[in-house]
Amino acid sequence: MLTRILEYHSGRGIALCRLALAVVFVAVLYIDPNQPVRDGVTAFALVGSYVAIAFALVVVTWNSWWLDHILRLPALLCDAAMFLTAFYFTESGASDLTSPFLSFFIFIMLSATLRWGWRGMAIVAAGLTASYIAAGLALEISGFDIEFQRFGRRGVYMMLLSVILVWFGLQRRTPAVQRLDFANEDAGDVPIVELAEYAQEATGSRFAIAAWWSDEEPNVLACATAGEAPVVVHLSPEVLPEPERQVFALFDLARARKLVVEPDGRLIAIRKVFVSALADQFGIKEGLAIPLSSSSGRGLVIVDADRGFSMDHLTLAPALAQEMAAALDRHLLTRISREAAVAHLRATLARDLHDSVAQTIAGVRYRLEGIRAQVRAGTDPGSEFDELKASLSSEHRNLREMIERLRRTELEPRKVKLAGQLKGVASELERTWKAKLNLSIRPEDLTVPVELAYEVQQIAREAVANGVRHGEAKTFRIAVSQLGAGIDLDIRDDGTGFTGEPPIHPRTLAERARANGGTLTVCNSRSGAHLLITLPNRN
Repeated sequence: MLTRILEYHSGRGIALCRLALAVVFVAVLYIDPNQPVRDGVTAFALVGSYVAIAFALVVVTWNSWWLDHILRLPALLCDAAMFLTAFYFTESGASDLTSPFLSFFIFIMLSATLRWGWRGMAIVAAGLTASYIAAGLALEISGFDIEFQRFGRRGVYMMLLSVILVWFGLQRRTPAVQRLDFANEDAGDVPIVELAEYAQEATGSRFAIAAWWSDEEPNVLACATAGEAPVVVHLSPEVLPEPERQVFALFDLARARKLVVEPDGRLIAIRKVFVSALADQFGIKEGLAIPLSSSSGRGLVIVDADRGFSMDHLTLAPALAQEMAAALDRHLLTRISREAAVAHLRATLARDLHDSVAQTIAGVRYRLEGIRAQVRAGTDPGSEFDELKASLSSEHRNLREMIERLRRTELEPRKVKLAGQLKGVASELERTWKAKLNLSIRPEDLTVPVELAYEVQQIAREAVANGVRHGEAKTFRIAVSQLGAGIDLDIRDDGTGFTGEPPIHPRTLAERARANGGTLTVCNSRSGAHLLITLPNRN
């Protein structure tokens, strides 16, 4: 109960503490027969007036953030006056300070911190300490009976305590708020409902409305949480234009009042109507405006403030905005990352299908042309059909392996011996393309990550297919050597090679090399093609 009443209502807490302090002070003066030490009637009249003022401040500021803000400086001056007055009425050389000296001082300092921050507290501390010292010196000069040594000691304590409290004020940070994680990270649209519900729950409001002006979408996305289920609508920018200058504000349209947070953090009270098409669209008369800005656009959340909001909610608003903006940026980053992953997967599949399935089908067509020639010549093509069947079976296994790699969730072996992987591929390529492959691997037991071995196999398939189809090559030499943490591939054939100046680069091979952080170089050769490919090990 008490938490609900005082949470984000420091003004209520200050007013209640002031009233309690005043009542206790009156009780102490009344109970102690030696107090007040001078002008008893005047002392009780002034302290009684202070109690009345404290009670009145509780009543008028309890549910009014406007009056709480407007009366904060007069209330502080009244507290300081009571502090100095108590010193006059209660201090003497023969008695201890009956007034709650330390309690008054700390109460005033902490009140100034909550109202104006550490800078305001530093100014109040300096003014109050100087006033206390001046009052003590005036009493001493006027011949009043006070213990000047005790007075001086307390003045030093006040200065020291002021420095300590200012330091603590410097340590104040933005209020901590609950982290916002969207339930559905796959959603394409801005999760406007969750933004509105988050602000509503964090502020304890009855309902909230939110609007989002996207950089990509023409319409404005808006949401209202009032009712059993949130209502989401798409409005045109003409119906709901984006505010030219969005500020954190606590506003009351009926009374034409608003508190605005300046860029330097100061609160400014303005007697002017808060202009908001969003508030007008959904009928909010008193609310807290929370502007949002993220990488994908700008937004505005307004929570209904008819349930006793205070200036503390304006302090809370920037923290809520920061968390909502961070959640939106995380949401956008997740979408971009997933889209990039999908694009990468599509490009990888395209290369793999081109270097294996497409090239094998091309090889089958190449073999079928040979079989046709044998049939026309009256030669039995049985052996050719057997080799063709073996090539198709091999490619079928390769395709099934690709599908299995896509489905696999458990970790693969970290490393494999490259020679065993490439020998099987070399036999398959010789059979499919009727070509001779000379394979060289140094060192012979070269071990590489499984992903790198797969890339080398695909490069070999593409290089041989290109050499036979476009360069009429019959013999290939593939030399693999270790280079630091990566490998070098030296691929040569006896075909017609690459033409042009500079020579044309094979696109698919170049893309695969770049995708793996490597390079491809087309070397000058008097006969055939000569490729140098470097692939680093990025694991």
